[in-house]
Amino acid sequence: MRKLLLAAAAVISLGFAAQAQAAPELSARAFQDGMFVPGAASTTTTGNLTILNVSSANFSVLSTLALGYPVLSQPDFDVRTTAVSTGNFATSHTLTFEVTQTGLTSASAGAPLAALVSSFTTNGLIGGGGISSVTLSTYADAGNNAFSRSQLLSSVTYTSGVTNASGALFSNPTLANTLFSETVVISATFTGANAVLNTTSQMTAVPVPEPASLALFGMGLLGMGLIRRRHAG
Repeated sequence: MRKLLLAAAAVISLGFAAQAQAAPELSARAFQDGMFVPGAASTTTTGNLTILNVSSANFSVLSTLALGYPVLSQPDFDVRTTAVSTGNFATSHTLTFEVTQTGLTSASAGAPLAALVSSFTTNGLIGGGGISSVTLSTYADAGNNAFSRSQLLSSVTYTSGVTNASGALFSNPTLANTLFSETVVISATFTGANAVLNTTSQMTAVPVPEPASLALFGMGLLGMGLIRRRHAG
């Protein structure tokens, strides 16, 4: 009986280990006016996700390109979207792209002194006046849930200008040393047809100094202080 219990425990532990070490997964989806766009969804574990030229009622082109692990180092995340408006624009229409990366290790991103850095760009290449606003946001989730918005990392909204760039936006998410997810949400409101919008969102982690490096740095500061005291004396 004891052997059976040990064997069962071993099988369960192997199952948990396999789950914990599952390959990170990229997923994407798109919505027009809050309604899911059929065909504008994809999931992959290759680290390279592509959705090309999907159409909806008011958009002739909806495309998403995303790169994550293993193409990029964890927890780096690169998302690019393209949208081309068409059809009847008697009223404005909102387009939302959601891209998520699950199964990331928080050993670096969630450690003390670590930070995740987000950056955004938007380009209204053609008919930019037909785009009234674009909001780009990044999120992290300590529960490793796909498309979760539990922790807002960075967010910007642009309401004018053909080209906009955010620069580096630093954030310190609360993450345990376990798996977590990242999500990028890009939402644009179009007011006219024949407008072309390209957006880019990038996330990366600030490297955390190793304990030995921190100790050497501290010793160096201490040494400098002692030398100054000697010269002062």
